[in-house]
Amino acid sequence: MISQDSTQILNSQTRGEKKIKAGKALRQEEILGIIYGKNIKTNIPVVFSRPEFLKILAKTGEGTLIKLIIDKGQPKDVIIQEIQYHTLTDEILHIDFLAVSLEEEVEVEVPLSFEGESPAVKDLGGILVQNIEKIEVRCKAKDIPESIKVDISSLATFDDAIALKDLIVPSNIELLDNPDNVIAIVDEPRSEKDMEELETEATADVTEVEGVKKEETAEGEEAKTEEKKEEE
Repeated sequence: MISQDSTQILNSQTRGEKKIKAGKALRQEEILGIIYGKNIKTNIPVVFSRPEFLKILAKTGEGTLIKLIIDKGQPKDVIIQEIQYHTLTDEILHIDFLAVSLEEEVEVEVPLSFEGESPAVKDLGGILVQNIEKIEVRCKAKDIPESIKVDISSLATFDDAIALKDLIVPSNIELLDNPDNVIAIVDEPRSEKDMEELETEATADVTEVEGVKKEETAEGEEAKTEEKKEEE
C-alpha cells in the first residue's frame, strides 16, 4: 500500500490555458496528455513538465497512483493508463491518465523488485535470468504497491525456479497472471567452448547477411544496366 506521503505529485496545465511550445522545445521540456475516467465528464487535455514526469516514472513505474494537479487546482487521483512512444527513438510523446476513486478497484501492472542473493549465482557462478519484469494485479487504487518483492535467495541450484504462485503479497492484492508463470531461474555458467561456438555462429550470421546484401546490390546494378540498355 502507498502512503499519502509517498504518493507522487505532478503539476499540469490545461492546453487551453497555456500556449504550447512547438517542435524541439516541446519534446525537450513538455509532454502532452489527456485525463478521463472517474468524475471526468469531458476529457481534459493537459501539458506538463517532461523532466518532472520522468522523475516520477523512474520512482513509481506506470501503474502507481499519482496526484495530478491541473491549473493549480485540487489534485486528482490518477494512474498512468497508457504511454505512447516514438517508434524510432522511444521518446515519450503522449500520456493517457485514468482518474480513479481511492476505493475503486483497478487492474494495473506493477513492477517486480528482485531482492536477496541467490546461492546458485554466488557459489556456483550461475547467471540470474529474470523472465518477468512486471505483473498485473487487481486492488483498490489506494492499495496499489510501488513494486512487489521477489526474494531470489531460494534459488540455490540450477533446478530451482520462482513462479508467480511463490510470491508473498498482501491479502488485498489479487494477482491476475498465470500462477505457474516462471519469474526467475539461474542458468549454468557458459563454458569457454560454448562461448567459442556462439562467437562462431555470430560470425557466420554476419557473413551470411553481408553476402545477401552484396548479392542484392549486384542484382540491383545489373537491373539498372539492363534498363539503361533498353532505353537506349
